[in-house]
Amino acid sequence: MYGLIFHANLQYAEIPKSEIGNVIEKSYISTIEKLISKDIPFALNTTGFSLSYLPKKLISIIKEGIQSNLIMLTGTSYTHAILPLLPLDRIWSQIERDLNVKKELFDFSPTLFWPPELAYDPILPAILKEFGYTNIFVDGEALLYSKNMNAVFRENKVPYIRLIEASYGKSPYLNYFLGLRKLKKSLSYVFEGKTIVKGVSEILGIPVWQPVNITLMLGLGKFPFMNPKKSAKRLKKLNDIMLYGTDIEFFGYMPFGGKIMNIDSLIYFVKSNDFEIDFPTKIKNSKRGYYLKTSSWAPDKSLRIWYEDEDNRRLNFLSKDLDGELSFVAENSDARGWEPIPERRLDSFRAIYKNWRNKNE
Repeated sequence: MYGLIFHANLQYAEIPKSEIGNVIEKSYISTIEKLISKDIPFALNTTGFSLSYLPKKLISIIKEGIQSNLIMLTGTSYTHAILPLLPLDRIWSQIERDLNVKKELFDFSPTLFWPPELAYDPILPAILKEFGYTNIFVDGEALLYSKNMNAVFRENKVPYIRLIEASYGKSPYLNYFLGLRKLKKSLSYVFEGKTIVKGVSEILGIPVWQPVNITLMLGLGKFPFMNPKKSAKRLKKLNDIMLYGTDIEFFGYMPFGGKIMNIDSLIYFVKSNDFEIDFPTKIKNSKRGYYLKTSSWAPDKSLRIWYEDEDNRRLNFLSKDLDGELSFVAENSDARGWEPIPERRLDSFRAIYKNWRNKNE
C-alpha cells in the first residue's frame, strides 16, 4: 500500500502574491478534481491561512472529497510557521488557529499533522496529542540521522546532494549523473511502514522519504537515464511508504528540474503500475521506534536555512514578543524560506512594524 499527500501553501516563498489565482487554477483545482474523479484517495495539507484565498468552488470540492472519503485533510500551523523556532505559546496558537479554521469550514477535525518543512522538536508530539492528533509526518532521513545525538561532531549530508546541487545549476550535467547513482543507493535505507516517534509524548510517525519523491518525479518527467518504467521498478520493491509527499504546485504550476509536471502523468503512473493507494494513516506500523531530533527536511536536516541569514535572524528575534493577528503573518516561514522573493519577506517585517506601532499608539 502507498500513500499520497499534497502540500498546498499560498504563502509560497518563491511565488508572487499576484500569481495566487494562477496557482489555484492551474495546480490546485486541476489536481484535486482529477484525483477525485479517478477515485484516488489522498491527504491534503493546506494552512488555515491559505484556505482564506481559495474560491468557494474549490472549498466545496474539498468538502465533497472529505465526505466521500477521498480526501484526508491534515492539520498544520496556521501560517506555515517553522514550529521549533517559536516559543511554546506561539506553537500552541498556530496549531489551535489552524484546527479551528478547519473545524468551522469543513466540520472536520484532522488527526494527521503536517509540520511545515517537516520541522520538528521533541516537545511537539505532546502538544499535538492535546489537540487530538495521533499521526505526524516526519522526514525519514532525519529519523536515521538522529542517532547522531550531537550533530556538532558529525555533519549530516544526504548521499544524493549532487542532485540538489544540479537543480541549483551547479555543474548540472556532472552532478546530475553522479547524484543519480547515489539516489538509487539511497532507496536501500528507506524502511517500510510507520514508526513510533519518541518525544515528550510518543506519537506515530509517517516517514516522508526524499529519495522516493525524487525517484518518482524524475521518472514522471522522463529525465535523462530515468523514465516511468524505471521509477516504478525501483519503487515497487518497497511497500507501505509515501509515494509522493511534497508540494502540490509541482503539478501544473511550479517546474521541477525545469519541467512542469501534470497530474495526469501521476494518475497514469499509479494506474498502469497497479500501485494500491490509500490514506497515509493506513500505512502499517513497522513497530520501529526512534528518537527524532530537532530537525527539518532541509538537505542537512537542520533549521539553519530559516535562522542563519541575517534577515532571518532579525525576523526571528523581533517576532518573539508579538501577539495578536499580526503575529501570525510575522511568523510565516516563507518570509524566511529557501529562496524567498522580497515581497514575502517584507510582509513579515511590515507585520512586525505594525504590531509595534499599534502597541505604542
